[in-house]
Amino acid sequence: MGSVKRKSMEEPQGEPESLPLSKQQYRDNGSAVPNVPLQDCVHDVSYPEGYIPPEPSVQKDSKPAKEFPFTLDPFQSESIKCLDNGESVMVSAHTSAGKTVVALYAIAMSLRNQQRVIYTSPIKALSNQKYREFKEEFSDVGLMTGDVTIDPNASCLVMTTEIWRSMQYKGSEITREVAWIIFDEVHYMRDRERGVVWEESIVMAPKNSRFVFLSATVPNAKEFADWVAKVHQQPCHIVYTDYRPTPLQHYVFPAGGDGLYLVVDEKGKFREESFQKALNALVPKGEGEKKRENGKWQKEFIVGKLGEESDIFKMVKMIILRQYDPVILFSFSKRECEFLAMQMAKMDLNNDDEKVNIETIFWSAMDMLSDDDKKLPQVSNMLPLLKRGIGVHHSGLLPILKEVIEILFQEGLIKCLFATETFSIGLNMPAKTVVFTNVRKFDGDKFRWISSGEYIQMSGRAGRRGIDERGICILMVDEKLEPSTAKMMLKGSADSLNSAFHLSYNMLLNQIRCEDGDPENLLRNSFYQFQADRAIPDLQKQVKLLEEERDSMIIEEEDSLKNYYDLIQQYKSLKKDARDIVFSPKHCLPYLQSGRLVCIQCSGTDKDSPSFLIEDQVTWGVVVNFNRVKSVSEGKCPLNGVDLSLPLEFTFICFNSQMFV
Repeated sequence: MGSVKRKSMEEPQGEPESLPLSKQQYRDNGSAVPNVPLQDCVHDVSYPEGYIPPEPSVQKDSKPAKEFPFTLDPFQSESIKCLDNGESVMVSAHTSAGKTVVALYAIAMSLRNQQRVIYTSPIKALSNQKYREFKEEFSDVGLMTGDVTIDPNASCLVMTTEIWRSMQYKGSEITREVAWIIFDEVHYMRDRERGVVWEESIVMAPKNSRFVFLSATVPNAKEFADWVAKVHQQPCHIVYTDYRPTPLQHYVFPAGGDGLYLVVDEKGKFREESFQKALNALVPKGEGEKKRENGKWQKEFIVGKLGEESDIFKMVKMIILRQYDPVILFSFSKRECEFLAMQMAKMDLNNDDEKVNIETIFWSAMDMLSDDDKKLPQVSNMLPLLKRGIGVHHSGLLPILKEVIEILFQEGLIKCLFATETFSIGLNMPAKTVVFTNVRKFDGDKFRWISSGEYIQMSGRAGRRGIDERGICILMVDEKLEPSTAKMMLKGSADSLNSAFHLSYNMLLNQIRCEDGDPENLLRNSFYQFQADRAIPDLQKQVKLLEEERDSMIIEEEDSLKNYYDLIQQYKSLKKDARDIVFSPKHCLPYLQSGRLVCIQCSGTDKDSPSFLIEDQVTWGVVVNFNRVKSVSEGKCPLNGVDLSLPLEFTFICFNSQMFV
């Protein structure tokens, strides 16, 4: 296929409902503006125990620290009032709602008062972007990440949360000078691997500092603010809004289908009938069944046929023709991102001038690399894709390459971006359309459906405020979904902000090394302990109810039942002893000869076991061979009695043609 030309299409794409065409309003100066009604927000405040709020004083008619060239939303105005009063605030709002405005005001206020302010983010890419953004607004800005350090003595420092925690452990002079600390994407604290970093950083923060917490919508924001107020003995405000500046429409694209099905409209109404039609339109899996590859069970991603007939290709082609680019296609593996991007190799989305600009920007950035690094496959293979308006973004790319792709996407030179979930964390790079290439992900332990919170976070990238009237989110469904699961994903509430605190050797060593370190104090003040303490009254009530229920139960011949239970336990113990004797090597080895029919039982705890052993099951097989494995201590002690357990290796052939070693 050659270059894809853009055109407006009024006829629907296939049988189902078609995407709506853009209708845009404009300001007098020509800039686009959505028709946004004034929305209220919820404002609450948490006080520490015994705290007496001061009497409201007459507001000074002072000039604001920063003025904005647009009318602030209610949640922005309320948050800024809290900052002017010198009190901490947690801002909980949807992605792309404008939370950065609060951070900008906090920085401007600190610089006006000649105070130091710290801005932390969960990923380096977000830190780099915010550094560029803040540098345009304020001159006294520095950057500290694991990759680069720029002006570390600046009054405003942008850094990752890990860097800030490390500075606190080292007792850096900066930590004693800071007046305001901004934690962006603080809902990342629930991440089971890195979430503990946020808890450490907040607990160890200077007591005289104030905080700005920027978070996606979380239902228990008040609980988090209560914890901050308790730990730092200061008020913490909560400004919460569910308002989404750009409404979203959610579509389903069934694998192998020819069109889209609107399942949730911009008013949030779930269309059950349309969803059922989408599920019925799913093409049978066929070759999409699970296959065994490299010794692990994997799920084959269903994309139809390769090339121009694949579902991904048809989807992107339709989006470009309808002028719904730029589009972000989220995938949950790096390899899949690159594989899907290569399927777009025949699609050309840029004109000649855009290609020249891309090549100029690309090589001006790559000049920082050595000649050998420029020959790396990911560098040489990326430019042809970028020139066609197609990009890939994941953590496996070189930092300079990721930054170039982010810049090209912001400048509108990348129309189609394949990215992993990390691209949705904080980066101010919204698109008109968001596509989910899959609705299942591997979370480190197992494959599962994406949660409603994850879906809200990623789908929030759809719709550019002030540019698009609505955002479009498309789910590519490649297997049967229960309506309840889909509804929970599409219409469920955001995930609660629960602690992921866990002890580690590194944490304890850092606490011991720190001059004023106190591991017990860190544990006592953790969000985990706070949530556990709060749950105690409810648990005590449950225990009391269960005890009352137990006491109210009348059991006839209770003593006889107890004696019967004791006999059962004794029988199981004796049976185990007899089994151990029978299966000891001394007695069972003579029978384990090649060709012997055996019964195999597996507990199902081995993750690498074949599928027929996933649960506790019994299967039959034939002994092929067995070998004794000499133990380290063998030879030092005599082989005596039936208590000796010899390590053995067995090979069985099972009747379902699976091999178990």
